[in-house]
Amino acid sequence: MDDLLVAGGAGGAALLLWGEPGIGKTALLDYAAERAAAGTSGSAPTTLLRARGIETETVLPFATLGDLLMPYSSLLRELPGAQRAALESCLALGGDPADPPGNPYAACMGALNVLAALGDQGPVVVLVDDLHWVDPSSQRVLLFIARRLSSERVALALGSREDHGESGPRRSIPAVQVGGLTPEECAELLNGVGARPGDGPAGTGAGAPTVTGASTVTSTRAATGTRTAIGTGTTDGPAEVTVAPGVLADLVRISGGNPLALREIASGLTQEQARGERPLLDPPSLGSHLERAWATRIDALPDTARRSLVVLAASRSTAAGPLGKALEAAGLSLDALAPAEEDGLITATADGLDFHHPVLRALVLGRAPLALRYAAFQALAEVSTGSLHAWYRASATPGPDEDTAAALAEAALEARRRSAFGEAALAWRRAADLTPDPAARAGRLLNAASDALLSGSPAGPQWCEEAVRITPDPAMRAAIQGLLGRMYTWKGETAQAYGLLVNAADAVRDSDPTRACLLLAEATAAARLDGHVPAAVRVAEESLALASESGPERWYSLTLLGGALVMAGRTAEGRAMLESADRHGAGDPVRDQQVYAIAGQAWSRVEEFTRGRGLLNTAVESARRHSAVGVLGFTLAVRGELETRIGQWASARGDLTEALRWAEELGQLTGVSYALYCLARLEALRGDRVECEEHVARARRECGAYGIGCQEFHMTAVLGLSALAYGDHEAAADQLEQTLSLAVEQGIGNPEVVPFAADLAEAHVRAGNAARAGEVVAWLEERARETGLASAEAAAARVRGLLAGTPEEAEACFGAALKAHGRTTGPFDWARTLLCEAEVLRRYRRPAAARAPLSSALACFERLGAVPWARRAASELAAAGGMPTTAPSGGGSGCGSGSGGMGGVLGQLTPQEFQVSRAIARGLNNTEAAASLFVSRKTVEAHLTRIYRKLKVRSRTDLTRLLTAADLVD
Repeated sequence: MDDLLVAGGAGGAALLLWGEPGIGKTALLDYAAERAAAGTSGSAPTTLLRARGIETETVLPFATLGDLLMPYSSLLRELPGAQRAALESCLALGGDPADPPGNPYAACMGALNVLAALGDQGPVVVLVDDLHWVDPSSQRVLLFIARRLSSERVALALGSREDHGESGPRRSIPAVQVGGLTPEECAELLNGVGARPGDGPAGTGAGAPTVTGASTVTSTRAATGTRTAIGTGTTDGPAEVTVAPGVLADLVRISGGNPLALREIASGLTQEQARGERPLLDPPSLGSHLERAWATRIDALPDTARRSLVVLAASRSTAAGPLGKALEAAGLSLDALAPAEEDGLITATADGLDFHHPVLRALVLGRAPLALRYAAFQALAEVSTGSLHAWYRASATPGPDEDTAAALAEAALEARRRSAFGEAALAWRRAADLTPDPAARAGRLLNAASDALLSGSPAGPQWCEEAVRITPDPAMRAAIQGLLGRMYTWKGETAQAYGLLVNAADAVRDSDPTRACLLLAEATAAARLDGHVPAAVRVAEESLALASESGPERWYSLTLLGGALVMAGRTAEGRAMLESADRHGAGDPVRDQQVYAIAGQAWSRVEEFTRGRGLLNTAVESARRHSAVGVLGFTLAVRGELETRIGQWASARGDLTEALRWAEELGQLTGVSYALYCLARLEALRGDRVECEEHVARARRECGAYGIGCQEFHMTAVLGLSALAYGDHEAAADQLEQTLSLAVEQGIGNPEVVPFAADLAEAHVRAGNAARAGEVVAWLEERARETGLASAEAAAARVRGLLAGTPEEAEACFGAALKAHGRTTGPFDWARTLLCEAEVLRRYRRPAAARAPLSSALACFERLGAVPWARRAASELAAAGGMPTTAPSGGGSGCGSGSGGMGGVLGQLTPQEFQVSRAIARGLNNTEAAASLFVSRKTVEAHLTRIYRKLKVRSRTDLTRLLTAADLVD
């Protein structure tokens, strides 16, 4: 925590503390608050923002965010208009319910900029406890902020239970598990509350900590035992008694070193148990211990106090006013809570009463009889309005009730209007539970699943499957299965997605051909990802057959059919479909961003790089401008793959790094796999074999179990290329033979989807397997003729040159390769052809003729940053008697000074610095660039300072000129 506070004051840091209830997370946050309040002599005062999640508030959008930011609402006036409007809508400070929904990413940026503004005044410390009970909308904002604090004077610490299931938050920000105390620390803890330390535990205890909830303590030993306050079974209060060493060992074992459990269990012991005269209870879990530790104290309260505690536990508000009204509605009063306060179960807050520890809230509710819980929620409903009334009313309803369900459905619609899709999904789900009519219940489950998909919740598929089981309506079933298909496609379960989408289309093919058309078009993407290109072509053709002549769905079907045909190697037909789609009219680059990305990818795979990049630039910039980030990760990855191909590696690294971040944040495993492949290929070309293999290993580890059929096709090709770059020819051939088998098996007839065939043939040539190399080249030549792709023709001719038996034959092959290179763009492959030509020339004892191509190849490899290839070219040049030079040599696909490679000055920039540079070069000011990249203005300013220093430029004009020369301004 000390390091976090120091890092926060110096430039921003975040930390997630996670562990079981009572383990010490709150104590650590209290420690951070005390340190922040104490400040540092001579420094600016620290601003402390603190909030805590409350279980009953998880359904209230932005409740915790409001607790943090409302005291500083005056700073909202300084925000850009879109951010201010979105954040004010989230905090219920402005807007009209009839207005369009607020933008969640604008709200996130607004919250970040409020903290940044506070950071300009001095260090800021933000502490949020019980993240697992924070409403999902506030959670997303907090995690968004946590990932973007590198340039702010803000320290953010979050505390969460270990049962905060998904690994997303823990993996996306630095996290520390707060573990149990050691046996010695447990003895010291009991001693610290009035106990006299004893001989220490006889056993070893359980739950050795990874990080304890306090600084290391030194255990003091004595001869008699450990003294603590324990229960007596009377109302006279606790008495001190010595805990026998053997009993202490049992306490350590049973509590697992959990400080709260240890103290509470010890305080519930009888004197006989403490002395070891009666055995301790040994329940199976810590939760049982906590319940038993508090059960005696709760059960000893008067009946009115216990009933009042249930109302407090059920209430979202701890303020005395609302709580008092609810208690009065239940026939109780605030006075009834006095015994619980005197016993220490609840404590006074600034404006009311709250439990002394969060776990008590769930414990009280869980132990209360059902009738008492219903009565508490009913009382709260009577004194509440709006969405809160609907939720309390629903909690007090034991079974189906359409009126209650309709009220909760209205609450769901209100949550949608505020873009609180997580809360909307929960409201729809609970409304469905209370809906008597099966058809209406299925519709509400579909709404719940739809909002769950938008919010990133994993519950959607389960809700869809439940809805399918209860609806007999074919149209409703098709809609549900279509949504399920989309979910499974994004999750990476592509085979299941394909089946669901095709089935959904079949169900409505006659009654609703337009819906069937769109469902089949979407199934095309699932089939491609599943590694079944012929199936993708087939369903895309079926989709087009159902499209109307003038409807917008025709552009969608034409584009997806064109992409599938190009992937299958039927490039002439694919081009014709893509051209028809363009003539038909483009869709909306925001709503149809995925289709734009597929179209851009398809054009690049027929070597129309300018056309493809134009579509991708349009989609990316529209997504940034409108904060439509749903498939931004995929679009950026496609653009990054294209940039890798045309030699703009620095730009590609920036796009691909951002693509991976978005895919991770949105939980899109298909996007994670694709971005990792593209990054691995870039690292293989650059010669970073370790990083390449780490990307592949991660993709296989995190995405392999999901059955993304195309993944191994990609990954084996990358590993083969990386091995070839470092001269491991047999390993390269082994990997690339797998790639070839997968290409044939999956129906991938376009050799440029992943350009592996020339790598395989070259690996066999260099491993001494000339016959097999000839077979692979023959396959590549046949594909080049069928597709008409210049890059495939050039690659095949290059390997033919390596196989040539005479100088004349080699010269003809390399000449043909270079001529084909002139019809396309690919500086790396052009340089490889020059390198191979020079190697053959040297083999035929023509070193003088080899020097010119080697010099050009070396210059290109160095400019790109292709380290092992540059090393090979330099070695060959030295052997040919030449001197290295950085001057490029001509060639239609040559590596000119504007290549944007990673070997030049632009290669010094980090991926995010590169993205900031591109934004500035497009003419955006700092605020606009920050909004476009979803970072704060201060982050942009900090990056610009480093960019100017690294590139040795003094102005935005100089920076724009540099990027324009590299052809990197969109």
